[in-house]
Amino acid sequence: MLYSKEIIIPANTSKETPVATLLPVVNGIVKRVWVRWRWGSANLCGCKILRGTFQLWPTALGQWFPSTTFDTTFEEQYTMVDEPLNFVVKGYNLDDTFPHTLWVAMLVLREEGAVYPMGELGMPGWGSS
Repeated sequence: MLYSKEIIIPANTSKETPVATLLPVVNGIVKRVWVRWRWGSANLCGCKILRGTFQLWPTALGQWFPSTTFDTTFEEQYTMVDEPLNFVVKGYNLDDTFPHTLWVAMLVLREEGAVYPMGELGMPGWGSS
């Protein structure tokens, strides 16, 4: 299942006070992550993805994925089974004139034969994949 979120980051949003948005997902394994900037951000923006307050991507703490004309995409094997079933996407925009748009997506797959405490859509009783 592909989960995605489009985030508009206002002009003059600093690294110290970034926009934070939740990206809800379901139980499973995060297999791939995409970060895409809409045209025109001119390397003035950045984002990072956290679980709660812990930074997951980029893996170097304190770093940001810079806005580029190319997608940032990578394979992953992150297990997502505990509540809350969401990621926090933080973004900054140093452009003093224009807002910029970020798209983040994750491919989350259920493990074959796995039993989860909560099922898809967070419904009790949907425990098997």
